[in-house]
Formats: sequence, C-alpha cells, structure tokens
Amino acid sequence: MSAGSASSLGRCLSVREYFSLTNMKSMFQGFVYEYETPKIVTIHSISIALTCRIIQLLILIYGIVYLMIIKKGYQDIDTSIISSITLKVKGIGYNQTAKNKTLVIDGADYIVPPQENNALFLMTNFIRTDQNHSKCAEAPEKFAFCTNDTRCRESTDSHKANGKWTGKCLPNSHQLNGSEEKIGLCELEGWCPVENDRGIPEPIQDAFNFTIFVKNFIEFPRFKVIRKNIQRDAQYLRTCSYDHENHTECPIFRVGTILDLVERNKTEQINILRLGGVIRIKIDWICNLDVSLDKCVPVYSFGRLDAPSKEENFSVGFNFRFASHWKHENQSFRTLTKAFGLRFIISVSGHAGRFDVIQLSLNIGSLIGILGLATFICDIVALYVHRQSSVYRQQKFQDVDLNLLRLETLNSLAEGMVSEVTKRKNQNHLDQRESISNVIENHDVTSITDSPLKEKFQRSRENPFYDNVSTSSTIHTNPALLSMTPSNNFHQRQTGTIKQSTGNSSSSPISLKQRKLVSTRPSQLTYSSNITDDKYEFNDKIDMSYVDEDSPVIDAKKQSNEMKQNFNIKTNKPLMNGSEYSTQTSPRIETFL
Repeated sequence: MSAGSASSLGRCLSVREYFSLTNMKSMFQGFVYEYETPKIVTIHSISIALTCRIIQLLILIYGIVYLMIIKKGYQDIDTSIISSITLKVKGIGYNQTAKNKTLVIDGADYIVPPQENNALFLMTNFIRTDQNHSKCAEAPEKFAFCTNDTRCRESTDSHKANGKWTGKCLPNSHQLNGSEEKIGLCELEGWCPVENDRGIPEPIQDAFNFTIFVKNFIEFPRFKVIRKNIQRDAQYLRTCSYDHENHTECPIFRVGTILDLVERNKTEQINILRLGGVIRIKIDWICNLDVSLDKCVPVYSFGRLDAPSKEENFSVGFNFRFASHWKHENQSFRTLTKAFGLRFIISVSGHAGRFDVIQLSLNIGSLIGILGLATFICDIVALYVHRQSSVYRQQKFQDVDLNLLRLETLNSLAEGMVSEVTKRKNQNHLDQRESISNVIENHDVTSITDSPLKEKFQRSRENPFYDNVSTSSTIHTNPALLSMTPSNNFHQRQTGTIKQSTGNSSSSPISLKQRKLVSTRPSQLTYSSNITDDKYEFNDKIDMSYVDEDSPVIDAKKQSNEMKQNFNIKTNKPLMNGSEYSTQTSPRIETFL
C-alpha cells in the first residue's frame, strides 16, 4: 500500500470515528452536562487599570445619558407617521397699475392654484397682459431684429418666439434706446400683443400681512394615537399669531414673521416678494406617550430652499404663467399673467415612543457589549504597548502542539498499563495468600485449638500484622492421618525451595487421596533486643509442594539447621538466643488434598 493510500485510509477512519455513535453520544453529553467559561488573567498595573476604568466610565456616560435619557432607549419608537394638511390664506392686497388707478386683490386672486398637496403658492407680484388672437410684431429681442424678409424666413431661433412667424419683416416697428432710427421686427401670428416682462413691477402692497392657516392631522398607527395641531380654544385661535417665543402652538402664520425667520435682510425680503422664492415649513411631532397626551404638540421650523438673489444670475426667484380665456363677438381673448410669489412646502415628520421591556433589554445588552470595547483596547495596550507585554502575552496565550499532546497521551496510556499489570500481580498475590489461608482453616487436618500455639494463633487472627512480626513456629500434621489417605499417583508442584520429611517411605501404589499438600511460609524475622526503631525485615514467601507417602524421609533436625543457616546468610545477622525474639524455622503445615 502506498503512502498516499495509507494517508487517505487514515483520514477516512478519522472521519468515521468522528461521526460514530459513541463520539456523537459523547459530544451530546458534553454539550448538555459541561459548561465552559473563559479564562481570566488579572494584571496588577495601575496604568492599564486606569485606562480600562476611564473607557468604561465614558461608555457608561454615553449609554446612560445619551442612549437612555436623551434618546429614550427604554421606549419602543414608531416613526411611521400618517399626516394630512389643509392650508388657508387670508389677506387683502393692492397694487398701483396706473396713475390714480389701484388694483385690489384677495385670496381668490393670489392663491394659484387654489389647492395643492402639502404645498401652497402665494402670489406677491405679477405682470398681466390682455391679448387677442391676431398678427403682430415679435417682442423686441435680439434674435427678432430684421431688415428684410430673408432674415425672418431663415432664422434658426424661431423656437424662442412668442408665436408662429409669418416670414415678413415689419420695418420701422421698433426704436432703439436713445435713437430716432427704427429697425424692423419679424411678424408673428398668435396672441397679440406679446408680453413685455423686461420691466418687473413692485410687489403687492401689504403682502407681509397675509396669514396662512395650517391644519394638520397625524396618526401613529402602531400605538393607535391620533393628534391634531389645533388644541386651543376658538377664542385663542381667532386672535393668535405664531411667535417662536410666546405663541409656539398657534397654527396661524404671518408672512412677514416667516420672512423674518428665514431672511434677516430687509432688502432681500423685498426681493423675495418681487421675484419670488421657495420656503419650507416643517412640522415635527415628538411625542412621549409615557406622559400625558396633552404634551404631544407639534414644533414648527422654517427655512429657505432657493438661493438668495445676490447669488443667482439666471432664473432668479420663482415664477410661472397662467391665463384666463373668454370670447366676444366670435373673437378669442385672454388675460396672460406672469406670477411671482412665495411657494410654501409643508413637510411633516416625527415619532412616538412608549416604554417597552424588550427594547430596554436590547439596549442594555448593547451597552454591555460596548463595554467589552474597554477590554479590547486594554488588551491591545497590554500586548503591544506596555513595557511588560511579553509577560502578559505568555500568560494570556497558550500554545498547543498536537504532536506533543499525542506523545503525552501515549505515555499516560503506557503508565496506566504498567500500573494495571502491577495491580493485577498484587491482587493475584493476595488472592493466593487468601486461598492458602482458607485451605488451612477449612480442612480439619490439624487441630489448632489443641495445639500449644493456640494463644499465638488467635492473636495472629485478630491482628494480621502480628503474624509477620511473631516468632516462627512449626505446625505438624497428625502422623496418624497420613496413613489413612492412600494415593495412586505421584504429583509434585514446587513454588519455593523446601525440604520435606515424612515418617516412613512406602513403595505401595499411591492414590490421589493420599496426596499431601505441604505449605510452608518461611516468614523470617530478625529482631534484636538493642533495636529501638522497631525496624522489621520480612521475607514473605509461599512454598507449596504436593508430595506422596513414598517421598524420601528428611530429617527434621537437618531441615531446621539448613533453614537457619540459609536465613543467617541472607540477613548477615547471627542468631540471638538470649534475646526476647529469636529466629526460628518457618511454620510447616502439612495436609491432604
């Protein structure tokens, strides 16, 4: 198998193990039962701590003062306002049209058109021309001058004309300024005479005293709140006039007051009336529905949208033309009016707010999130600006080496296996000792209770430690029992080194029941009378042998001497017969299987 295929197989096995049922179950249990929390590193630095606290204080001031108090972050806001506006203008104006002749006009004359959507045109100046349908000379413009008919037929500027040119030149029809010589003008067919707007007259007198009544109805559909700007009684509305200081709730506006607010220059005010202009009236509804609804009143503001006349050199102001037609004796007549005036555009905006728990929670959560900006800035200072940034970086970041983690995992597994093997060996050793003790106790081979060592045996059972530190004793089985257990086979198992002795040997057939278990526990102890630290030396070893009656006879005295000699060689200590405890031969227990 190639290296590439082996690598692919390893990846497939990793993916399969990752999506296995056991791994998925482990991941689900970890998701349900485990909680993860970020690591917190405490830095004892006055400069970084003060920086963090100052930033947090600024964020709290922004959140509490601006977001919560000024912007009312605890409220649910409705900006989808529905508005309706009705406008009415009152006032009488007049104009001097000729010597000893005055033209008086009222609202029906200077409101053109009578009704608009959220807008109003107030005519403050006009040029009026009475015309009938006939032929006449063109207006004295440069493109209409001629000396013969060829100029009028070949002219390319006829689209600027006030009517259809006939191709004739009317000689001596126009006199230049300061000259007695006359030149010709091209003839046209249309409404004659043509309008002369080179000289603009003075505006309508008393136009400053015209009044505009604004009636406004609004609705906030989310909160189902309907309001209008007429809240005061009728007596107040008949006499009031809007003032941005004393009468801010009055819906009646004087033209002169509006012009004072949008243009302080008196000369420019006259030019606005003479040439026209565009003015904005804005109505703002800012309603706090957590308080009394009577405090939900509009706020008016004004502004000029067109440029001042001193800044414009082409198409200054605002004007347009309109005409009224009639017939007399099958002849058509009309009155052409070029109107100059003020165009008012009314805009309505606003919002309403009411306390809402969800909105408050969202803004508080946003504020808490913004507070994390202080930690972010301080981390940058501590990591890259502070003089001990390397120490902080070492504590904050932890490098992970996957190869090193795998090696540590293998080492831990190996140590666990070694400890498990050691534990099993110790457990087997303890089980073996316990089984031997059970064999000794359960088989009625030797009556321990009748033995001279009855007292020591009882003490050893009550205190296991006593069995290790007590002197050695020998327990012999009853020789009479040995002759009662014939055996038909010889089996020997040796786990230690011991010499066995029997009373006699026999060559008769041996049965299984005649087989004897000889268990020796050479627990050797050397204890000196001059040892004051109670130091013991143990040699716990179990020797078991299965012997038959025909085993060779071993002298018990020789066996005891050899064991004593071996023990002295191991411990390098002489026997102390005069001491309280002396080393003796290990107990020998013989029993039948």
